[in-house]
Amino acid sequence: MEKDRTQRYVESLERTIKSDYSYLKETIDEFREMCQMIKPERSLPHGIVVDIREIYKEIRNRLTEIKAIEQLLQGKYRQYYHRDSLRDKEILEIGFIAKNSFTKFEYTLKQKEALEKDLGQI
Repeated sequence: MEKDRTQRYVESLERTIKSDYSYLKETIDEFREMCQMIKPERSLPHGIVVDIREIYKEIRNRLTEIKAIEQLLQGKYRQYYHRDSLRDKEILEIGFIAKNSFTKFEYTLKQKEALEKDLGQI
């Protein structure tokens, strides 16, 4: 009886990982495109900056949740957990792409602010 309940709990944790992973796969391409839309010489609506930051925050939250669940499964529930190394690799890649895209986005915003400041002094 206890084993059954534990197995169901592990399965629910694995479903959460799959759900988060699906969200990340669907979101990362759109996020990358949004980050690449920002150019220092172009004007942009303020809403897109807020959207990019919110999406990045959600991506980071999902990655953190996946990592925490995997640590729990690998520690306490190791005998019930079956690792998916391909999925783990893709999750790492998504994290790298998100961080890299967001860093470039932030750098571009700083360039845009500097450009506007320089133009304002002329």
